[in-house]
Parts: sequence; structure tokens; C-alpha cells
Amino acid sequence: MNELLIEFAAIIEVHTIELETGPGSKVIERCVFIFKDSSRLVTYESRKGSKFKYGYQWMNTENQTIYRWDNTPHFPDFDTFPYHRHLGPDELPEPFPQVSLTDVLNFIASQLL
Repeated sequence: MNELLIEFAAIIEVHTIELETGPGSKVIERCVFIFKDSSRLVTYESRKGSKFKYGYQWMNTENQTIYRWDNTPHFPDFDTFPYHRHLGPDELPEPFPQVSLTDVLNFIASQLL
């Protein structure tokens, strides 16, 4: 995580990171990044063995979604199932390939810089 904080120091104003362990080998990481424009990214990553769940939600200062990327399996007709993203405050879903936190931070940096 320290590498990401250094790489994206130009856009990240404040951050928090929480790690928690669950039953077995489950590890959950939650982060909040506040950017220089006061928008924020709330992240969730859960790992247990080969299972990986994620959600990355970028919000404006009014807590409205700008984009949210996740792999919750609720759009089986998407060709990228279970991966997708949601757009805008209405969170309109669209097919989207799997992303990483680095991918999302790169996208946000491209929008902010």
C-alpha cells in the first residue's frame, strides 16, 4: 500500500486503511482516500484463498457516486460477469472488466490532473 500512496501522492490528500481478519484465512482491507478536489474513494477488498471480492466507490463531495467498480454477481447477462461498474448518482450499471485498486487510482488521476 505504501507504494500506491507514494505513486498517487499528487492526488491523495488524506487516507485511512483498516485491516481485519476473519474466519480461516479471510483478510479484509478497507481504505478511504480523500483527493485534492475533496472527492473520495472508499474501497473494500476481501480475500480468502482464491476468492477475491472488491468494491471501489468514487464519490463527490455530496456523497454521490461518480463511479463504482465491483464484482458482486448480480448482472449475469453482462459479458464481463461478475465484473462491472456503476455510473453517476443513479449508479447505472454497465459491463466492465476486472480492475485493481491501481487501475482505479490511475483512472481517477487521469480525471483530476
